[in-house]
Amino acid sequence: MKSLNVSGNRRKLLTGAAAIGTGSALVLALDACSTDTGGAAASETASAAAEVPDLKDLETAEEIWDALLEGNQRWAAGESAHPDADAETRQELVEGQAPRAAVFTCVDSRVAPELVFDTGVGDIMVTRTAANTFDPLVSESVSYGPAALEAPLLVVLGHQKCGAVTAAHDALAAADAGEEAEDHGYHLPEIVEALTPAYEAAKEESGDPVDAMIAANVALTVQALKEHPNLAELVADGELTVVGAVYSLETGVVTEIEV
Repeated sequence: MKSLNVSGNRRKLLTGAAAIGTGSALVLALDACSTDTGGAAASETASAAAEVPDLKDLETAEEIWDALLEGNQRWAAGESAHPDADAETRQELVEGQAPRAAVFTCVDSRVAPELVFDTGVGDIMVTRTAANTFDPLVSESVSYGPAALEAPLLVVLGHQKCGAVTAAHDALAAADAGEEAEDHGYHLPEIVEALTPAYEAAKEESGDPVDAMIAANVALTVQALKEHPNLAELVADGELTVVGAVYSLETGVVTEIEV
């Protein structure tokens, strides 16, 4: 494989008494019952967490993507296991990291990939920009996990009701109609420019135009990343899989889209 100008082992580069009355006895009995119930609940939680696959043990992109989607199902159902969130894991990661997936998503505070996929510290490497738009500097960050740390999966994650996409759509639609764009009080000329290809690609799609533009932007970003100089050879050799998906704020579910 051609050198990516990354020296050394890529994975190591960033490489965690008195008698009691009846009332007191009743209180103690109720407290014991409560303690037992809490202990049972804690035991069930620990058991559920034990069944969660450790991403660090998974090798293929398909296995990792399946595990992320399983984590998302837990999140959507309100049954997150919060794996690898303990002090011991944190200490184990002091000497280096080996994330199994990279995720490129939006800055939206409602879309936190570590929570959405129910992952732990060190499991995924996340890059975030408004509407997951990217330029050469951002693309270097996105490609670092796969190219330097050997993460075999890269996920481009768009999301429902994206403010940046909505603003860009409104501005571009107004321009098409020869009208003045609505003043949102926050100017996004570079983001509007970056999202113009997605706007054009989504014009012929049926359904909600903003939803179509979000999906189109994900698809275009996936394709651009597959062709990135740091990633193209990994994709061609089958060492990296790039998938696109959209997150629903309403349901909490991540849905893979066809790219």
